[in-house]
This record gives sequence, C-alpha cells and structure tokens, in this order.
Amino acid sequence: MTENPLSVLHISPISPEELIIRLLNEFKNQYGLDLAEDPVAVQRIREAVENALRTLHNQHEAEIYLPYISANAAGPIHFRRLITRAELGRDGAHTADEEVSEPGKAVPHRVQVPLPDGKPLVTTSLLAIMALVYVLQLATGFLFYQDLPAALGMKINGAILDGEYWRLITPMFLHGSIFHLGFNLYALYILGRRIERFFGSFRFLLLFLVAGITGNLFSFFFTPAPSLGSSTAIFGLLAAEGVFIYQHKELFGDRFQVALRQIIQVAVINFLIGLSPGIDNWGHFGGLIGGALFTWFAGPLLKLEGVPPGLRFADQRGEDLSLEVFLIQLLFLIGLSAWVILSRT
Repeated sequence: MTENPLSVLHISPISPEELIIRLLNEFKNQYGLDLAEDPVAVQRIREAVENALRTLHNQHEAEIYLPYISANAAGPIHFRRLITRAELGRDGAHTADEEVSEPGKAVPHRVQVPLPDGKPLVTTSLLAIMALVYVLQLATGFLFYQDLPAALGMKINGAILDGEYWRLITPMFLHGSIFHLGFNLYALYILGRRIERFFGSFRFLLLFLVAGITGNLFSFFFTPAPSLGSSTAIFGLLAAEGVFIYQHKELFGDRFQVALRQIIQVAVINFLIGLSPGIDNWGHFGGLIGGALFTWFAGPLLKLEGVPPGLRFADQRGEDLSLEVFLIQLLFLIGLSAWVILSRT
C-alpha cells in the first residue's frame, strides 16, 4: 500500500481547474501514472478540491485525502495533500509547470467533460432499510426470544419448497450479526455510491435486485444450508463495476487494467474467505453472475458526443432496455426455479 507523503501546497487565487491540473501533474511526476485518463479519479479530485477551496474561506489550511485513488505494482495509492491559504498574489512570473506559448504555436488544452452525477438515493435508502431491519431483528430477539424477521425471511430450502417463495428475495435485507451487517453496509456504501452515479437510481435498483435474487437462487440450487445477508447483491455490484470498466476501457486508458485487476483480486480474496464454514459461496457466485449479465446487456454505455468545448457523455442504452433485460433475467430465473422445485417435490 502506497501513500504519498503529506506536503504543503501554497496557492494563490487560482481557479479550481488550475489546482486540479496542478495536482494531476504532481501525481504523474511522482508515480508515473496519468490520473487524467481516469474519469472517476478526476471527478473525485474535483469534488475534493471544491470542498477544500470552500474550507479555505474560513480556515488557513485544508487537507485533501482520497484513499485508493489508484494503484501500482506496490499496491493501492492514497492521495493526500495539505493546501494552505497563502496570500501570494500574482506577479506575472511563470511557475515551473506553466508553459510559455510561442507566437503562432498551437497550445493544446484539455476540455472538461462532465461525468454523470446521479445522487445515491437507492444506496442511501438500502443502507437505512437494512439497518432498520437489523434493529427489528434485535428487538424481536429481546422481546420474543426469537429473531422473527430471520425466521420468516431467511433462505430455508424446505420452506421455499413449501411455497414461501419470498425467501428468495428477503434474505438480502437480513443479517446474522452486527459484524455481518457492518461489513455489508460498508461494502454497499463504497460500491453503491460509485455505481449508482453512472447507472442512475432506477437501473441501480434493478441491478441490486437481480443480483440478490440470482445469488439466493444459486444458494437454493446448490446448498441445503440456511442463509441470509446482502452479500449476494453486493457481489453483483462488484461484477457490475468490473463489466462497466471493461466496456469503457477506452475512457480509462491504461488505468483500466489496474482497476479491473483490483476488482478481480477483491473477488478472489472474498471467494477464498468464503471457503470458511458458515459462508454461502454459492450465493456469492450467483450474485456475481447475475450482476455481470445484467450490466453486460443493460448497464450504461457512455459515448462522447458533440464538439469541443461542448462535449458530453451520452448513454447509448436507456432505462427501458434495462427494465427489459431485468424482466428477461427474472423470467428465466422463475422458469429455472419452477423446474427445480417441481423436480424436488
């Protein structure tokens, strides 16, 4: 794991874009990695810079800290900078990273293209719902000496065969312990906010549901053990991010291989952890498959449109397509479930 040393960057009254470019150049000089080719990293830096500049209106310094901004052979890289409010003014002198243009020489410049900026409404709602459900689990355990939501909603194969089909959906909102809940809420908070901004709330909700249902069905098909937890859906989010990065490798440039490798490493590590007793790896694998298939056919496909400086990202797949793919996956899963249930009864 790599973290660049905390340094002090004295700024004159410069615009946010100038500061962003300066930070990108410093990072490239230090690590040999061009974050300008990673639209997600650039957006994270832009948001942090804007927050820091607002802080400097009232304080003398502001810290920018962005964990896991990139990675190299040594591991993840964390971006850390301290910015101070120094009244330097402008004296017309050029700094080291400025370039004096010659008469008649074209000066290349970057064009800022706004990224999708959907609010994480579904992610926030899911976090709240899961936390409230766990409070209800604790309350019923205290009052009735039984975890009623888990008893009525967790995946139990025999109950499903008896017609309690809601147990293929409800397990993703239940958890077995505070540690189980905390780990899944943290993963959902990190992945959900990153993915929902590009997918949009409606498509993100469909992704979460189809991944969770697919994971619960795989668990029903291949293991008799009862299970609960949102990790089926979260593995679907992990797969969705990997597919999204792969389908947009031209936007990520050289960084797409590093980002994709990180996602694969996280998935492999979690599958290895899932070999421990009491962990439903079949559910994880099913969620991974469900999320990957949905995103491959219905995830956002961004293309640049327009001419500079009016470039913008346009989604080539609308929400209507995502609903159609969701329904097709759901109908296939219902048919497969019906066949399995009939064969077992």
